[in-house]
Amino acid sequence: MGTLELKGVKKRYPEFTLEIDLSVNEGEFLTIIGPSGSGKSTLLNIIAGLYAPDEGAILLDGRDITSLPPQKRGISMVFQDYALFPSMNVEKNISYAMKIRKVKRSERRRQTDALLSFVNLSGYNRRKVTTLSGGEAQRVALARALSSDPSILLLDEPLSALDASLRRHLRDEVRRIHDENPGVTTIYVTHDREEAFSISDRIAIMNAGHIEMVAGGEEIYNHPNSLFTASFTGEGTSLPAEMFDMDVDADTIFFRPESVTIPQTKFYGDADAYLILEGVKIVSAEFLGSCYLLGLMYEGHRILAESSFRPAEDTMTIYIRKTRLLLFKDGRAVS
Repeated sequence: MGTLELKGVKKRYPEFTLEIDLSVNEGEFLTIIGPSGSGKSTLLNIIAGLYAPDEGAILLDGRDITSLPPQKRGISMVFQDYALFPSMNVEKNISYAMKIRKVKRSERRRQTDALLSFVNLSGYNRRKVTTLSGGEAQRVALARALSSDPSILLLDEPLSALDASLRRHLRDEVRRIHDENPGVTTIYVTHDREEAFSISDRIAIMNAGHIEMVAGGEEIYNHPNSLFTASFTGEGTSLPAEMFDMDVDADTIFFRPESVTIPQTKFYGDADAYLILEGVKIVSAEFLGSCYLLGLMYEGHRILAESSFRPAEDTMTIYIRKTRLLLFKDGRAVS
């Protein structure tokens, strides 16, 4: 079992106060993202029992664990630097928690072998952890975390120190390990938005010590509840609503680059379905492989747009699909 609830949890610091209400379902993969200093790692440390909240309660399967020490919570954590014991080999690192629980040596070896096989490191038992690559160390840290048979698995930016191609491979491994442990609930902290969207059941957006929004990736990207969420979760353009003749109760419109249409020749769409901006200047064109990301200027405002081609002219007319506009007032979404 691994249903987690944080009710009215507060942790006060001179620079900000962490205030959290959050429910995580059993077996769920929840990812927490947010800017540096928003409280992501602090939240994980409170769940793990490494920090004590000033107020509120933490419930695991309905049981109050707020005052329990870390080793009695049924929660394991993988740190950003993996925190492996350098004086121990791989097998001793993984079996350490089992040894503390007085599991018999033969059973420790059996479970360690099974975990090493599970993370695709069979035969690494005697390897010194100081000789491991970053990817190998990450998988050993995961195996060690799973060795205590946790209800909750916490991962604090475990891939941040790895190169991009290895991160892409290992994030799939993290998701596989989660899926093959159906009783384990995973809470994963990352600064990488692509990583969050690719592996999560739900995503929690943190901002200045509180949770801005919790939802599935598609919901967060396409229907953000605030301008902060919209801006943080992907490229986009914010423009004052007063620039356009629109009968809406909003002060800001926001749209993604893919919501902009740039015709290579003549525009054949329904003009009434678009905001039409004429005399837009092209200031940059970044080739992304599958498309160009254009930086445009219109009446002093910068606009981002995707294009399948690199425009030859300096100015153009662009078309923004009205159904893809996001409307905000005082930073909050309006319908």
